[in-house]
Amino acid sequence: MFQIKIFLLIFTMILFSFSVLAQEEEVSQIYVITNVNVIPMTTEQILENHTVVIEDGRITGVTPSAEANSPDNAEEIDGRGRYIIPGLTEMHGHIPGEDRPQYGEDVLFLYIANGVTTVRNMLGNEYHLQLRERIKNGELTGPEIYAAGPFFSQELAPTPEAAEQEVRRQKAAGFDLLKMGSIDKETYARMAETAHEIGIPFGGHIPEEVGLVGALEAGQKSIDHYDRYVEFLVPDSLETEDRSSGFFGSGLIELVERDSIPAAAKKTVKAGTWNVPTLSLIEHLATPLPAEEMIKWPEMKYIPEDVLEDWVKFKDTYSEREDFQPEATKALVELRRELTKELHDTGAQIALGSDAPQFFNVPGFSLHCEMEMMVKAGLTPYEVLVTGTRNPAFYFETPEEVGTIEPGKRADLILLNANPLEDISNTQTIQAVFLNGKYFDRKSLDKRLKEIEQNVKD
Repeated sequence: MFQIKIFLLIFTMILFSFSVLAQEEEVSQIYVITNVNVIPMTTEQILENHTVVIEDGRITGVTPSAEANSPDNAEEIDGRGRYIIPGLTEMHGHIPGEDRPQYGEDVLFLYIANGVTTVRNMLGNEYHLQLRERIKNGELTGPEIYAAGPFFSQELAPTPEAAEQEVRRQKAAGFDLLKMGSIDKETYARMAETAHEIGIPFGGHIPEEVGLVGALEAGQKSIDHYDRYVEFLVPDSLETEDRSSGFFGSGLIELVERDSIPAAAKKTVKAGTWNVPTLSLIEHLATPLPAEEMIKWPEMKYIPEDVLEDWVKFKDTYSEREDFQPEATKALVELRRELTKELHDTGAQIALGSDAPQFFNVPGFSLHCEMEMMVKAGLTPYEVLVTGTRNPAFYFETPEEVGTIEPGKRADLILLNANPLEDISNTQTIQAVFLNGKYFDRKSLDKRLKEIEQNVKD
């Protein structure tokens, strides 16, 4: 009997020890960022010298530092002279598949290292659903993933009946959206009807037969790359049947009627369709800078050699196409910038995306490049930040969770060393990142980036 009592006592002590450790571990998740300049993204303002409190992955306080009380056992982070913004969303990203798992995990961290805390993965399969769940369960470190299913091509959905089956299959499998590709008009119509019926959004490209107006009328949730806008801007009176539209309209760019841009913007607003411009996708291919020089950019050291070789080959090959000559590509870049400005000013919904890793777009890094291009298109730094923070939250219908810095929101945050409202390139001065409350300081970010650089070499 005495031995049983001793055993129970020891067992109780062990349980108590584990409980204390668990409590200590929980307490260690409390962070207090003091004297920081908060850019809340609720409105265009800076809350100077504020204290931000993070507990259990949530923001629990945003108050003037002079009035703030720090919770016990909190880890204090000096924010003096720094700025804090919500985490960014890459609305047109890609995560490598199961054939290259290490590359995929490296890509996930490249996003994090650049303050990208959410990624809409715009082409995937069941492997990406597994990644999404592993991240949610804490088994893998990565941004929150919204996963699109396999590409809706003629091969995947050759008939309306096949499209309906595939829509239902992807919904049942757990995908968050359907990725549009090259299907015929009748098949697209059945796809759209089924998608609306069972409640799964569809976005991405627009099939040639459907066109811009057809996609808007069908309720496509997002148009990526400004697909089919050039074709819409070509007057119906011009004969284009024997001409290829080229790379997102490059083959028809000299036929565009710019006076029709406002009409395109108004139709987009009326439909409530989102646009993800991916300006960098076109501008990197259109630039006269040689591909061999582009792969020497500092961030390219995180990309495998064979991927870089493919990018160089694609750019060199594409520049030889008749419909992608310097004059046409320059006009295409200018038009896309005009579209960005007109759509924004008209009230169309725009979300930030760069299409990484594609054509010299290194995950995470390319989103900062995209923001600079959007400023060149005429948006202010604040307006650009809205497209990467608050707007995606409304796209995903989760504004109560993310997108702004307010008590109750998930702690997806970026601590910067300079003011991004003065210069959008200051979003690259990252001192630390919070991902669902997990703290990555500059030292830990650099350590993991060094490992990725080594993985590429190996």
